[in-house]
Amino acid sequence: MPIFPTGGGMGLYFAVLLLTLIIGGGAQLYVTKQLKKYSRVPCSWGVTGADMANRMAFDNGISIGINHGGPNQDFYDPRTRAVTLGTEAYGQRTITAVATAVHEVGHACQHAQGYVFMKFRSALVPVVNLASNMWIIVFMIGIFTGMTGLTQLGIILFAAVLLFQLVTLPVEFDASRRGLAYLKACGMGEAELSGAAKVLRACAFTYVAAALTALIQLLYLLLSARSEE
Repeated sequence: MPIFPTGGGMGLYFAVLLLTLIIGGGAQLYVTKQLKKYSRVPCSWGVTGADMANRMAFDNGISIGINHGGPNQDFYDPRTRAVTLGTEAYGQRTITAVATAVHEVGHACQHAQGYVFMKFRSALVPVVNLASNMWIIVFMIGIFTGMTGLTQLGIILFAAVLLFQLVTLPVEFDASRRGLAYLKACGMGEAELSGAAKVLRACAFTYVAAALTALIQLLYLLLSARSEE
């Protein structure tokens, strides 16, 4: 969310606020629609998300844990080498469940093979954890005290958050590519494969929306800082 207007003007502030809400809200609505649609479509293979995750991991020669998470808890943790599938994916036998499972195992394959963007993203995590909590404090202190150096530091910290989101994009796209390639290699029919692709494309759209929103916010910060000079 953009900061409260300083020198950029109320008009610009509310324009940025509205634009980010439209992008974020639109992305969430689209994702929810696709996930619900294909959560009602059974996979003809009759496998659960957990079954599919185990099968893909085995076929790729990697050893990972498959954990049962809560609602919408779908992720791969490189620290524990484990995939967590939420309640919508772990035990369900749907296109959404299968697509979610192969995507998360796609991340495990990236980790096992040393995928460069995943390594870069992991290296950025400590920096981003600090930057995401500190940037607005540093920026606002700089604005209200007139200390240009602090304002610029706040912008640099936020730029690190944007960089992390940009690096996340190829990581997510590649994990989906790996998952879909595996389903195709296993002989999934075109109709079901198309459904799985739509599910993963919708999920990827949330990362694109987040990166775009962060870029718009960064531009707003630059304009706000410049107007204070």
